[in-house]
Amino acid sequence: MSEYSLAISNLMGGDPAENVQSIKRAVIDNIRSSDESVRIESTEYFNHTFAPDLVLRWDGSKEERQVFLRTSTNPQYLREDIEVISERKPILMPLAPLRDQGNISELGRESANARTLVADPDSLNTFSADRRERPVLGLLSRAVLQGGKGLVDQIRARSTSDAVGLGFAGAQRAEVDQTRGAVEAAESLLDSSHADQFTRLLHAVWLGSGASPASFPGATDVRPDLDAEGLKLLLEIAVAEDEEFWQRIGSGVSLAQLCEIEIPASSANLQRLVRANLDRFKAKSCRVSSALAESEYGSEPRWFTHSGILGYTTNRYRALFSVGAISTMDFMEEIEDGRVDLPELLDRATEAGVAISELAIESAAGGQIEYTAPPLGLSTEVILEDLRSALGRRSSVRSTVISLGPTRHIKCDLTKRAATGRTVAKIYLSEFMQSAIPLLRNLRRSEIREIFRLIEELPDVSLRLRGEIDDDAAE
Repeated sequence: MSEYSLAISNLMGGDPAENVQSIKRAVIDNIRSSDESVRIESTEYFNHTFAPDLVLRWDGSKEERQVFLRTSTNPQYLREDIEVISERKPILMPLAPLRDQGNISELGRESANARTLVADPDSLNTFSADRRERPVLGLLSRAVLQGGKGLVDQIRARSTSDAVGLGFAGAQRAEVDQTRGAVEAAESLLDSSHADQFTRLLHAVWLGSGASPASFPGATDVRPDLDAEGLKLLLEIAVAEDEEFWQRIGSGVSLAQLCEIEIPASSANLQRLVRANLDRFKAKSCRVSSALAESEYGSEPRWFTHSGILGYTTNRYRALFSVGAISTMDFMEEIEDGRVDLPELLDRATEAGVAISELAIESAAGGQIEYTAPPLGLSTEVILEDLRSALGRRSSVRSTVISLGPTRHIKCDLTKRAATGRTVAKIYLSEFMQSAIPLLRNLRRSEIREIFRLIEELPDVSLRLRGEIDDDAAE
């Protein structure tokens, strides 16, 4: 017998107010076991016709669901309740199994039409019973609380959970029947917006398997992109180690969408998604600091997202990427002044194979020298070497511009250890990493090799590394 059932059994006798509170606590615990992210407000009412007993809310969402507890298990009485409060699209929660089986089918039909969910606490808990083994059921549990409709008992909850779990696994293998079963189960139980969320998730996994969009066994107008909740769930489930799977997922996701969710550096799937899409994800700005990675990750570079920022952290430095201006990263950590003398900057550029097109240099006397590479004529390398010889270490480079081609450039502000595309331009992560990071911070050759290794693994040859590093060279 469940905790709330025990509470109900004690309803006759004792302090009535305490019995009510005991029932509410037990129901709240059951709902929280179904969705740990839900915030639950208990009202002063109980079994009231118009006033809810509980109100469910979720952080970062406008979703709200009112819960009306019912001591009656008569389906006819519940049908009357639906007529009165259905415009709120509530959850009616009888505290015991329904009796009078003859009216149950009418109750199920009317509640589904009214987008009202009729379910006892144990049936809700059934949705998430296996979510540790099948995490997709965690999303199903939340979707049922937010947008479930119709009559749900434990048998239906179990069958729907099985269909969704099998369908999610089937979509990874492009299996038509199992995927269709999950789509149909979601559409039957959820309102249109939450069913669409599930369908889009299954569609993304289907495409990630390499199957064609036209063969997806569901609606033909499914949007290819994932919302934040679906993407977060996908990253939390170890669905595939295949790089091509994550490339396909990345084709329907932008860096802005990825940065809407919080994913820790411990996520293996985040590492796979970002690595497979360095030549697809674009950022407006990049910043480098000396902050260190968490010790639990050792020296292995890791990706993470936090407060709208994508981070790349190692045991010696951290790079931050934003789809906004440099100032959007100011809250993360204090950045030290990164100005260096001209010879050191040129050494960094040579080491990483970076082409410099502009420089702003501050001399020891306080004057400023601006250099712009000529479009034709004297070699840029010759001019820079002349500047090196003339200024030596009696100079401080404030900013530089990296040439990515005839019309594409990255501007690096060494005083802030930051880089950005010119005007409104966005830059591929691969280009920021390969070009800007080695200029903004003094990297060891092993660290440059690590960046180049990531670029080498990309499928687009045009973004492969520009030069080779001697593995035998001294650090």
